[in-house]
Amino acid sequence: MMKGARAMSMQRLREQPMHCPNLSATVLKENGSSGPATITRLWYDGCEMTSNESFEAGEKIKVIIRGMGGIDSHVTSATEGWLSARFVEECPV
Repeated sequence: MMKGARAMSMQRLREQPMHCPNLSATVLKENGSSGPATITRLWYDGCEMTSNESFEAGEKIKVIIRGMGGIDSHVTSATEGWLSARFVEECPV
């Protein structure tokens, strides 16, 4: 067996642990305003971000990652400088 071939044959499950990518993103709000954010944790169904913008739980947003497109989301919780969002559809990445 070639080196690394075992890893490729392993089943990948949706319950895998989160990734901590620190990706730069833009968050587009329903009212048309937008601002920069940093994705600090990423799952198939959502993410956590830091941002200088203010957000409210339940707010609809679009998370735009350069080169990957936008993902419709809604804010599940937010505090000053931090928010958690759940993707409306499964993450395409």
